[in-house]
Amino acid sequence: MLSHLSDSGYQWAITEDMQELPGLAESLRPDAVLMSATGKRATEALSAVRQDSRLRELRVLADLTRSRSEVLRKLPVDDWVRSLEELTSRLDSALRERRLMERTRNRMERLLEITQAATSSLELEQILRLAVEKVGAVINADRCSVVLVEDINSRTASVVATLEDPGLSLDVDLARYPELRRALETRQAVLVEEVQRDPLMAEVRPALTSLGVRSILVQPLVCQDELLGALFLRISHGSEGFGRDEQEFAQAVAAALANCIRNARLHTALKKKRDELELAYVERYRELTEANRRLKDLNRLKDEIIAVCSHDLRAPLQVLLGHGRLLLEGGLDPQQKQSAEAMIRQGRKILGLVESLLERGKGDVARLSIEPRVLDMSLLCKESVTELEILAAERGVALRAEAPESMMLIGDELKLHEVLQNLITNAIHHAQDAGEVVVKASRLVRPDGDVARIVVQDDGKGIPPDELPLVFDRYRSGAKGGGTGLGLAICKEFVELHGGEIWAEAPSEGGAAFIFTLPLAQEVSRAVQNLPAKDTAEQPRVLVVEDEPEIAAVLVEVLRSRYRVDVARDGAEGLARARSSRPDLVVMDVFLPKLDGLDAAVALKSSSDTANIPVILLSAHQGVADKVRALNLGAVDYMSKPFNAMELLGRTERALKLRKAESELERTSSLLRRSGNDPITGVYDRRGLMLRLDHEVSRGRRYSRPVSLAVLRPDRPVLDDALRGIPDVMRARLRTQDILGHMGEGVLAVVLPECNVEAGRNVIDRLLPDVEKHTGMEYRSAVADVSHDSEPVERILERLGAPPPVPKL
Repeated sequence: MLSHLSDSGYQWAITEDMQELPGLAESLRPDAVLMSATGKRATEALSAVRQDSRLRELRVLADLTRSRSEVLRKLPVDDWVRSLEELTSRLDSALRERRLMERTRNRMERLLEITQAATSSLELEQILRLAVEKVGAVINADRCSVVLVEDINSRTASVVATLEDPGLSLDVDLARYPELRRALETRQAVLVEEVQRDPLMAEVRPALTSLGVRSILVQPLVCQDELLGALFLRISHGSEGFGRDEQEFAQAVAAALANCIRNARLHTALKKKRDELELAYVERYRELTEANRRLKDLNRLKDEIIAVCSHDLRAPLQVLLGHGRLLLEGGLDPQQKQSAEAMIRQGRKILGLVESLLERGKGDVARLSIEPRVLDMSLLCKESVTELEILAAERGVALRAEAPESMMLIGDELKLHEVLQNLITNAIHHAQDAGEVVVKASRLVRPDGDVARIVVQDDGKGIPPDELPLVFDRYRSGAKGGGTGLGLAICKEFVELHGGEIWAEAPSEGGAAFIFTLPLAQEVSRAVQNLPAKDTAEQPRVLVVEDEPEIAAVLVEVLRSRYRVDVARDGAEGLARARSSRPDLVVMDVFLPKLDGLDAAVALKSSSDTANIPVILLSAHQGVADKVRALNLGAVDYMSKPFNAMELLGRTERALKLRKAESELERTSSLLRRSGNDPITGVYDRRGLMLRLDHEVSRGRRYSRPVSLAVLRPDRPVLDDALRGIPDVMRARLRTQDILGHMGEGVLAVVLPECNVEAGRNVIDRLLPDVEKHTGMEYRSAVADVSHDSEPVERILERLGAPPPVPKL
C-alpha cells in the first residue's frame, strides 16, 4: 500500500503508536489520515484529533483492505478504503472535499467581514475598498470593481473602488461595456464564460482579446427595488472561470453592498436635508430677529405718536371745556345754556376717548387692569344716556334711562362708561326708524350678595337664537354686525374684570337685549373671599393709611372680608395709630400729607415697639427704583396702583404668615438663647451662634440682603484667661448689630448682617491686630457670604476653620 501511495505521487508518514497520532498530525499537518489500527487506543487517538480545532477539518479514512473488522467500521471516520484499487480515488475525493470546505469557510469569513463593516460604519469608501479586497482574496480575478449609477437611465457610471488601484475614481461610458449595460438594464447577473465566443461581446472583443480577458461576471446591486450599481469581476487567460460557488459568493456580497450603499446614500441625503433645515432655521431666525426689531421700533413710534397726539388733543380740549364752563356762568338764555351744556358733555366725551386711546396704547396689560373707586351705577347710566341723546335724535330714536334707585359699587368708571357707551351706541344703530332704546338699571337680590343689573334693549330686528352665544366672541360681530367702540368681546372682558357677567337675549316682544351684572359695594368682600365668616375677635387687625377717601374705601371693602380694618388719613396719624393699637399689618400709601409713607415706615422700623409690624406700601409710581427703595427702608412688600383685589389679599396673607413665622422664630430663639451663651467669654457659644446665624441667613435670603460670616482661628489653643475681655475688644471695632460667638479652643466667629464679603474682610483685617494683641496669639481669618450660598451654614462654618461640633454622648 505504501509503495502504491508513492507511485501515485503522495507523500506519507507512518506510526504504529496511536498515542503519537495527535502530535504527529499537528506537526506534519497532513491532508488525510489512513487508519488501519483498531482498539480502544485508536478510538481515543481519533477523538483527540477531532477535538483539536486546528485538525477538525482533517479527512480520516479507515483502511479495510487488510481487515474487515467491525471495530474499524464503527470508527467516526469520513470514508472507508475497501481495496487497493480504490485507494487513490478515495483519497482524491477526500482531499477535494477538504479543499471545498476550506474555500467555503474562507468565503463565509470574508462575507462576514464585509457584512460587519457595512453594518458598523457609514463611511462608504472604506467599506467598498474593504469589499473588493475581500472578494479578490476569494475569487482569483484580475479585476474586481464596484460601479455606481445615479438612476436607471444613466449613460455613465462611476468606478468608486477597484482592487488594482484603491484610490481610483473615474467615470465610464456604459456604451463601451455591453455586459455592464445589460446587467443594469435587466437587474440580473450577467456571466460571460468565454469572451471570444459570446455574441454580447462582439463590439468590444478586439480590445478584450488584446488584454487577455477570458471571463466576466457582473452582479447588479439592487436594494428594495432600487438600482444602485454593479459588482464587476474579470478573469484573464490561464485561470479557471467563474464556477457556481464564485457566482453565489458574488451574489451574497452584492446584496450586502447594495444595502450598505443605500443606507449611506440615505444618511447623506438626511445629513444634507438637516444642513438645509439648519440653514433655513438660521435664516428664519435672522428674519424674525429683524422683524422683531422693526416691531419694537414701530411700537416705540406708536407710543411717541400716542403721547404727542394725546398731548395735542388734551390742550385744546381743556381750553374748550374751560371756556364752556365760563359761558355757563354767564347770562345765557335757556337754548344757549342747553347748547353750552351739550358742548361741555361732548368735550368731556372726547377727553375720555383720548384717555382711552392712551390706555389702549399700553396694550392688553393696561386693558386688563382696573383703577377702582366708589361710584353710582345708576348715575353712570343716566350720564351715558344724556351724552348719547344727540346721536339718538339724529337717527330719530327715542333714548331713555330707567334707574330709580342709587346703586353704589367699586369699579373703574372709565371702563364701565365705555361698556355702556358701546352697548347704547350699538342699540341706537340697530333700532327701528323712530324706534326706542331703553337703559334699565335695577337691583337684583342674590343669596351671595346683591348685584346691579343693567339692561340695554332696542326694538330692532334682533339676533337669531343660534347667534346669541357667539356675539361676544372676538373677531365676530354676529347678526347685528358693524359694532363700534371697544366691541362686544372687550365689553365682556371689562365686565368680567369687575367680577360681573354679561350676555345677550332675544326678548319676546322683539329686538335685542344686552344684560350685564356687577356686584354692589357692600358685597364685594363676600365675592372676593368666598369663604365662611370668622369671629371678628380672631381676625388679624390691618391698619390702612390712605389720604384719598375713595381709595381708602376700596381698601376697606377688600380687606374687611378677612380682617379687622382701621383707617388713618395721613402719615402722622398712621404712625400714632400703629404705636397705640399695635396692628398685625400696615397697608400704607407712599405719598401722604404731614408724613409720607417712606418716612413713616422708617419710623416704625426704628422703634422696638413697632419694628416687627410688617408694612405693605402702595404707590401709583411703578418704577423698580421706588420698589427697591421701599424694601430697603423695611417694607415687606410693595404694590403699584391700580391694584387687583385678589392680589392685595394674597400679599396681605403672605405678609401676615411671614410675621407669624418670624415671631415664632424669635420666641424660640429667646428660649434657646439662655442656654446658648459661652461661660468663658459671655458671647454666644456654638449652639447659640448657629441659632442666630440661621435667623440672619433666613432674613438675608428673604430680603436679598448680604450676610457675611467670619471665623478667626488661632495657631494653637488659647487659654481661658486670655479670652476674658475679648468681647469688649472686638465690639470696639464692630457695629451694634454684629453678632459674636466663641466656638471653643479660642476660635471666634463674627456674623456681619448687611455686609458683603469685601466689606467683611476689611472689618476683620482691622479687628485682627486687636485680637492678637489681647490674646498674645497669631490668628488666621476666613470670610464667606452665607446669604447666597446653598451649602448648609454648619458646613460653611467648618470650611472657614471652625472646629466640628462635639458629639453628644
